[in-house]
Amino acid sequence: MSAGWTPTSKDGIHSYDQFSIDDINKDECIAEFQKWHILQLEEVLQIPAVLKCDQRSVFTGREGLCMLLKRLAYPCRYSDLIDRFGRPVPVLCMITNKVIEYIHDTHHHKVTNWDNGIWNPPALQMYADAISAKGTALDNCFGFIGGTVRAISKPGE
Repeated sequence: MSAGWTPTSKDGIHSYDQFSIDDINKDECIAEFQKWHILQLEEVLQIPAVLKCDQRSVFTGREGLCMLLKRLAYPCRYSDLIDRFGRPVPVLCMITNKVIEYIHDTHHHKVTNWDNGIWNPPALQMYADAISAKGTALDNCFGFIGGTVRAISKPGE
């Protein structure tokens, strides 16, 4: 059983404990979240201690960040998060959207504005060299566009 799940039920309705990364056993935490990375991300992304959705669900920033990271890990549906986080699918969706919105609103300028301190030719060459050193076919790639290529079926093919 994962943390967050309370195997008791009343009238066939299961109840859940509130999520806390500290309640997850060490092996699960390493496999799922890498706790020390979560703490670093929280700090770097300036995630607030508490956030609130428009429909008034209150959650900790750490919980929301963990939900978002878990949701973005492939393959993962919102329904896969219920046992871990103890919230219904619509609330899980609203929380992850709120965290994405917060991160975007706080940090979008770092991507949308060209920063010569980060994106100057020597830095770009350093990024490309680091990527190339990992054994890639390209020696001039300094970043990646997120996305997954999937084949689709077309009529007649």
